[in-house]
Amino acid sequence: MNDPQELTMEVLRARMRAAGVTIAETRLAMVRKLLDDALAPVRRLDARTIKTVEPAVTFAPVQEARHE
Repeated sequence: MNDPQELTMEVLRARMRAAGVTIAETRLAMVRKLLDDALAPVRRLDARTIKTVEPAVTFAPVQEARHE
């Protein structure tokens, strides 16, 4: 585990606690590897090369008057 971005068992356990997920101790190594592999493409991205866009427009629901 020389890669500083590689997911450690401590980080995995912290994420599990935060998410409220229970995984058998015997499965943790497999889950760590799968999650590490799944995150690899995201970690390779250079966020500085991604074009920024304007913030998304949000709409607040308006209470319409009912005509009964």
